[in-house]
Formats: sequence, structure tokens, C-alpha cells
Amino acid sequence: MEVIFSDSLIKEEKLEELIEEEGLRELVNEREMPFIKLIGRKELKRLKEEVERLKERSSTLVVVGMGGSSRGVKAVDEAIGKRRGELLFIDNIDPDLIVKVLEQINWEESSFAFISKSGRTLETVAALNLILEELKKRGIEAGKRCLFIGDGGNSFNELSKRYGAPFFPIPEEVGGRFSVFTAVGLVPLLFAGYRVEEFLEGAKGVVENPLKALKLAAAKYLHYEKGRKISVVMPYSSYMGEFTEWYVQLWGESLGKDGKGQTPLKAVGTASQHAILQLFVDGPDDKLYQLFFVEGYRRDPKLPKEVEILPYLSGKRISEVMEAEFIGTLHALKSKSRPVITFKLKELSEREMGELMMSYLIGVVAAGKLMGVNPYGQPAVEIGKRVAREILSSRRG
Repeated sequence: MEVIFSDSLIKEEKLEELIEEEGLRELVNEREMPFIKLIGRKELKRLKEEVERLKERSSTLVVVGMGGSSRGVKAVDEAIGKRRGELLFIDNIDPDLIVKVLEQINWEESSFAFISKSGRTLETVAALNLILEELKKRGIEAGKRCLFIGDGGNSFNELSKRYGAPFFPIPEEVGGRFSVFTAVGLVPLLFAGYRVEEFLEGAKGVVENPLKALKLAAAKYLHYEKGRKISVVMPYSSYMGEFTEWYVQLWGESLGKDGKGQTPLKAVGTASQHAILQLFVDGPDDKLYQLFFVEGYRRDPKLPKEVEILPYLSGKRISEVMEAEFIGTLHALKSKSRPVITFKLKELSEREMGELMMSYLIGVVAAGKLMGVNPYGQPAVEIGKRVAREILSSRRG
């Protein structure tokens, strides 16, 4: 993955200067960034063995988890596998979603991964109870079809013992939105047959050489200081939409504290060119843009030599049309002196996604230090959770 800062309107020397002045390199350690401690071979082997046993009985894994408990997996699954169907998600308590998923699965060939760091996430626990009841009605042994992921010693850990189901711990110091490289992400990805070692190798490369991730943080901070309080992510791929959702949570929930924060805004090229590009180019200069371009495709149709309406399309690859649109957007933004950071991915692969996601994990913690914000925890979110619990506790079932 190549990250290009030449259009960011800030010289790279200045970015490196800020990194040195603030000691951001020293921040990349397992105490300040516990998520960089990647899983070892022994633990990965155990995950593989448990997942293989589950796959002997199942062709589909339903991932039940909210926010960071499912968003990273969805991002990888969409980008690489284009949602092949091995993984389904219940990531909202919306009754229509739950009914749709539970009606479409073959219960005799489906298993369930319940993910909650605390083991008490309201939406996850509600869906859990519904699914356990359905398994009971069908005479399916829950212990053979369920697995639990969360903090050791929580209610999920206890439930796994009662049902004789596998339990995978999340490192205590790793929060949900930072957990894609733990069992939270790896168990579902293993089930779906992704090359998890490649995913981890991509991440490891960034940990060992974090300069581009730190430059990303520095650039975003310096533009924030200049009044660019909106951070746009715009991949030129229909299969990176879930990545933008993952980014929105990571950047918004980590930095939106104490009256500070850089509002994440998602768009997808080329579709969003027909919706919001006008605002980006000709609206207020209050945004930093991050554009993503995928250079390689598994399939790339070629237009015929004889074409209708637009003769310059003759013989062009569809990827050439996409690239021209990308370059056009980049040129339009540069023409109005809008700051742009460009990411070029060789392809949508496990290694590239691992590299990209770890870059942002390291970047958001570094940005937190620069902004004087603790990137961990989400105290404002807890207010809403508390009110929801109080409402439900006050109502009789």
C-alpha cells in the first residue's frame, strides 16, 4: 500500500518534524497501543482448531456483535470476499434485520459467534437469548453451534462453560473498535477461509515501520488546527463501504471528546461524485480528503471496439474508466487547493487490508495525543446505554 502526502498541502518534512517533536514514534509500544501485540502462533493454532471443528458442522457463521465487535470483520469480508455468504451479521437490534437473518439461514448448517467485550451488551444479549431459544425449539445443541468472545471472566465466559461451547478471550486492555486483530476479527475470518496470516503480516509491517501511520495522524491534526474539522474518506471501490463505517466509528468515537473531534464523513467513488462532490470542490474549505484507489482487479471487462454514444470508450477496460474518474476528482479537489491524502492499494487483499486498518489504529492514537484527547473509552455513549437499561428495567415483560 502506498500513501501519498504530496497533495496534502503540508510538506512531508513538516510532518516528520511534528512526529519527532511530539515523540510519536515512542508512542508505538504495547503499553500505549496494546492492540499492536498481535496473536502468537500457538494461540492462532488453537483458534484454527476450534474453527475447523465448527466448520465440520456448519457452512454459515452468524456473527452477533455491535459496533467494534463486528464492524472490522464486515469491512474485511466485504472488501476481499465480496460477501460470499459464509458470514452473516446481526449488528443491530432492528427486529426486521434479526427476523430476516434468522429466516434465511439453514439452522442445521449454521453456527453463531456471540461477541461482546463486557458480555453484557444490551443488543447482543437480546439477540443471544432469541437465538438460544430457537436452537432449543429445534433440538439443536447450543454447545456445538455457539462460540463466545469477550473478556475473560465475564458472563459470556460463564455461559460458554455452562453450554460446553468454545470461549475466546479478548485481551483486557484492547477495546472493541481496536479489536479486529484479536479473536473478534480472526475467528470469523478463519471460518470464512480468509488468509489470516496475510492479514496479520500486513498489520505487523505497519507496527515495525509506523512512519506513514504517524504522518497520517500529523497531517490530520495540522489540518484540524487550521479549522478543517471534517475528515472525508472516499474509496473508489463499491466494496470498501464497510471500511468507511469502520473508520467512522474509530475516528469519531476515539477523538470526539471534551469538545474536540474531527467529524468523519464517508463517501464512495464514483457514486458520490453525483451527490456530494460539488460540495467538496466548491463548498466550504473545512475538510481533509482521504481518497483510496485500488490498482488491481480480479476481473476487468473490456468494452467493445464499436461503442454507442461515447466513441472515446472504444476498447477501454472498465478499470480505465474508474481510474479516469478518480484522477478527475483528484484534479478537481487540487484545483481548489483542497488537501488530499491518497492511498493506493495494489488490490483488495488480506495483506493490504491488514496494513490499511493497522495504519488507522496507530494513527488515531497518535492523533489523540496531538489533540490532547484520550482515544480509549466512549463515556458519552455510556449515557445512552444507561438510559436504555433503566427504561427496560422499569417495564414489565
